[in-house]
Formats: sequence, structure tokens, C-alpha cells
Amino acid sequence: MALLVFAGLEGGLRLAGFRYLRVTTDMEFNYPRPGFIKAFFEIDPELLYRIRPTVKQRYVDLTWQPRFDLKIRDARTFTAKPAGTVRIITLGDSSTYGVNTPRPWPRRLQEILERKIGPGRFQVINLGVPGYTIFQGRRVLQTRGRRLEPDVVVIGFGWNDHLLALGHSDADQKVGGATVVSLRNLLARSRAYQGLSWVVAGLRGAAATRVEPGGEGDRPVEPLRRVGTTAYGEELEKLVRLTRELGAEPLFFTYPIAFQVLADEGLDPPDWVALTHTGRGDSLGNLIRLHGRYNDVVRATGRKLGVPVIDLDALFATLDRHELFDAPGGDLIHPADTGYDLMAATIYEALAAVSGR
Repeated sequence: MALLVFAGLEGGLRLAGFRYLRVTTDMEFNYPRPGFIKAFFEIDPELLYRIRPTVKQRYVDLTWQPRFDLKIRDARTFTAKPAGTVRIITLGDSSTYGVNTPRPWPRRLQEILERKIGPGRFQVINLGVPGYTIFQGRRVLQTRGRRLEPDVVVIGFGWNDHLLALGHSDADQKVGGATVVSLRNLLARSRAYQGLSWVVAGLRGAAATRVEPGGEGDRPVEPLRRVGTTAYGEELEKLVRLTRELGAEPLFFTYPIAFQVLADEGLDPPDWVALTHTGRGDSLGNLIRLHGRYNDVVRATGRKLGVPVIDLDALFATLDRHELFDAPGGDLIHPADTGYDLMAATIYEALAAVSGR
């Protein structure tokens, strides 16, 4: 009887054209193009997903060689840290990994250090991964950081974190081992299973919404995000503790974006931005304020824990963002060469200040 009910449900949902491919193993995370993540990433039991080892794609210049089973941007093989060398790890997303450039800001930082201080004194290791949130960055440091023996960890997230979640926040994602992943992939083909996932996702989403206290009254109900603002602060604190346990110095930077360019010109945000961050048809102002709340969490956490904050967001706001970003009106998230140069130079100055204390 149960089998007949299942078969009837399965057949009915298929006839109705129902599909809901939002299980963990789809790795979609509300990206504007559902196939994007699958094309460039593979499931990782610890990190949710990681870069595939052999991808080249013009859109984000995804070219790398695998190291430390993470497939990071840096093609060097890192052994034990040489005596007298200061090793700097950079944790972040595509703006740290480096989009549309062979010289992301960590490489430019390395060049500045060698030019001003001399070769061999510093190693900058770029562990930025496109699409990563602070949750994944912490797991990178937790699982790979110790063997790298860092002296400084530069931390910069805050864009992918406020992507609207598809039923699960990053912390609630349960990837499992290879056998579990294979079974889930098999089950995910069933419309009945997809229907159950849809119901569960709806229940999780309803349970996860909350009102966040504001300075002048409560803010509107906050939808479920990959990493909500409260969780973002908690993850920052965990990263600081972990960094200090490794004997390293943490540094934060706020995440600059250029959507104010559109606001200044009276334009609307691209549809995919509104759809994936604030909801279809929402205003550009809400997106800018949303992103600002995450940078505010970075500043507040830095003050609370005594972590230097490199306020790139505030710095970029004083300059012409048309010059600093890759394609104003198109890509308003990733810096242009001038923006990457400014990031590297500003982070160098912060490092010099820290080392001088």
C-alpha cells in the first residue's frame, strides 16, 4: 500500500512538472545560475565544497593547481616554514582569490613586501576561494591552517555570507561522506523526495526568521541567510580564537563593494543581486544597508576583541569607485587593478603598524 502511495505521489508530481533541487548536494546556495557551482566546484565533507582541480573559465579566471587538497589559488608547494620567515595567510572569497586578474591582492602584497623589506622575509599564502563564507573560511583555517604555521591571518568576508539561503544556512549544511553524498544524489532524482525537501526547507526557513534588535526599534524580520549577522559575529570570534591558538595575529578588513555607483546614478541593482540577497524587486538601498550591517559587525568585533580592522569599505567610499572596480554597471563586487593595488597597499600599511607595536 505504501509503495502504491509513493508511486502515485511520484507520478503525480512528475506530471505536474514539480522540481525542487535544493538539497545540500546541489551546492546551489542561491547563486544566480544553478549550474554555476556544480560546474566549478566539488563537494567537500568539511568545507561544503571546494574548487575542482582542472577548471579554466573566463568569467572568473579560475586557474589554479591543487595544494593541501583544497585547490587553492597559490601554486607553490609549502613545506615547513623557513627560519626567520613571516608567513601570512589570507582568508576570503573571490575578491581575495582574485577575479579577472592573474595578480590578486595577496600576490601584490607579496610584491610590496619583497620590494620594501626584501625577498624571503615574508610568504603570503592566498587561501581565498570564490563563493566562500566566513563559516567555510574558519573551517579552512581549522583543517589546513596548523600545517602552514601562520604568523598573521588576514580575514575578509561579508558578501556571500548575506546570500539568501535555500532552506539551510551554511552551519546547517550536512554534506556527509562519499556514501551519504552518493545516496543523496540518487534520492534527489525522486520528485517525492524533492517534495519532502521542499516542505522541510519551508519549515526551516520559517523557524529561522527572526527580528534583529536595532538601535531605534526593531529591524524587519531577517530571512534565512547563508550566514546571518549574529552568526557572522560568532564566526569572527571563533576565527580570532583559532588564529591566536595557532600563535598568529588576526587582522580583519571590511568588504568594499561599488553598488553606491548605481545608487548615485539612480539605477536599480541587477536582477540577480536583488533576487539572491534581498528578494525580487527590492531596493538598492536595502542591499547597501544589508552589506553595511556585515561590515559593522566586523568593526564591532574588532573593537571587542582587540583585532586591528582595515576599513577598506570606508576608504573606498572616499574615492571614485568607477576607477576601483572591474566593471561599474556590471561587476560591482570585484575590484579592478587599481582597487587590488589599493587593497594590497593598505593592508601592507596595517601589517607594518602591527609589526611595529
